[in-house]
Amino acid sequence: MQVWQIIVICILMIPLFLAANYFIVRKMAAEKKLRDDRLDRAASDSVAASYADKDARYQAWPKYKAARKRR
Repeated sequence: MQVWQIIVICILMIPLFLAANYFIVRKMAAEKKLRDDRLDRAASDSVAASYADKDARYQAWPKYKAARKRR
């Protein structure tokens, strides 16, 4: 192959590279958002569970107790 043919092939591959990059970045952003939402939901469930104790609402401190890890 001649040099100009290699250059033309490389130039024609640029849109393919950009399209692949777009879809990969879009998928990674969606996964990150899903992971962040899952972490936020877990944190809010933990806080809601610690505040659900009706007897503990009259205590001054500590109102929030972190959930223990289950084995």
